[in-house]
Amino acid sequence: MIQFSNIKIVLVETSHPGNIGSVARAMKTMGFCNLNLVDPKCKINEISYAMASNAGDVLDNAKIFKNLPEVIDDCNYIIGATARQRDIPIEIINPKEFAIKAKHRDYQNLAIVLGNEARGLTNEQLSLCSVGLHIPSNKNYSSLNIASSLQIILYEILFESENEASYINKIDRSEIASYKVLNNFLQHMDKVLKDINFIKDDRPMISRKINHIFKKADLSEEEINILRGILSAIENHSQ
Repeated sequence: MIQFSNIKIVLVETSHPGNIGSVARAMKTMGFCNLNLVDPKCKINEISYAMASNAGDVLDNAKIFKNLPEVIDDCNYIIGATARQRDIPIEIINPKEFAIKAKHRDYQNLAIVLGNEARGLTNEQLSLCSVGLHIPSNKNYSSLNIASSLQIILYEILFESENEASYINKIDRSEIASYKVLNNFLQHMDKVLKDINFIKDDRPMISRKINHIFKKADLSEEEINILRGILSAIENHSQ
């Protein structure tokens, strides 16, 4: 898998400083840092840094080039983002397809190129790329801004990579309760539901359906203990 530092994010003729800052933030949240500006129509300023939030270091290290060939000269795979159909013979892939290629092929240096906010890349600029990249979106309103587009692309690369990503509330599925623990809970629940007349002896199908609900839930032993505590509270309240 290519190193993230070897993936150049290239913005061509960007016209708003806030967009450069937003791109820097999108890059840093996904673990990327190599920002390159081609013939920018604005300067990196306080608006850029405000939009970058805590990704100011990405802006600090951004490189500026006069033209696109200059920045992609050492790259062996160049991806040009496009939101519309083009009249040039270039393969178009989606972000997931690109991420899989980047993972399995030995590309030493990659470039992801995004065009001007108003018109995107010109046909001439896109022709310099190895492939075009299109993000599927609402066909009646496909207006993704630069930072949003890049965030989607970089997320797919991060997802396919071996780099460690953040997570929250990760559940260890190895802690799923054993059959014995689950079965004891189901017997306990069946007894309580019969005691409060929710389940009648002449309606065994209801009991089976309730059991099925809990069997497919992959409950942990801790979760089952909580449920059994609720059942015990119902029993004590009913006495």
